Amino acid sequence: MKKNQIFYLCLVFIFFFSKISFSEPFVVLEYRGNIDRGDLTSDNSFLKDLNYNAKHVVVKNETLSDIMLNYYGSKSFNNNILSLAIVHFNKKAFVRNNPNYLYSGKKLYLPSINEIKDLIIKKNNNEENSKKNNSSITSQIYFFGG
Repeated sequence: MKKNQIFYLCLVFIFFFSKISFSEPFVVLEYRGNIDRGDLTSDNSFLKDLNYNAKHVVVKNETLSDIMLNYYGSKSFNNNILSLAIVHFNKKAFVRNNPNYLYSGKKLYLPSINEIKDLIIKKNNNEENSKKNNSSITSQIYFFGG
């Protein structure tokens, strides 16, 4: 069991099976900075190295879904976001930027996880400076009170 599941089970046990009553609410917010990348023992190069990227030449009758399945796998990534990121990096390989219409013989650039993350999350200077200054952020934020 994961640490979060054990923690929540303990909270449930305390609330339902003890005679102690709490007078104030208790809220736990999870900090998303520590992302669980799943099983790193897999053979997926994109999961092992977040800066890993690849190139692929499209063959006849090959779909973007086939390419994503071969390179990225199926369980670890959201295929909709992944296909949009690949189209963004390879606009000339698709008809009118449509992921369903892929030109045969084109060389595709398959972006790394960090490149996809940078596409989704735009950073401004204030966020980068705060990350440098605040290096001791814990994995959870606790709030006590009403």
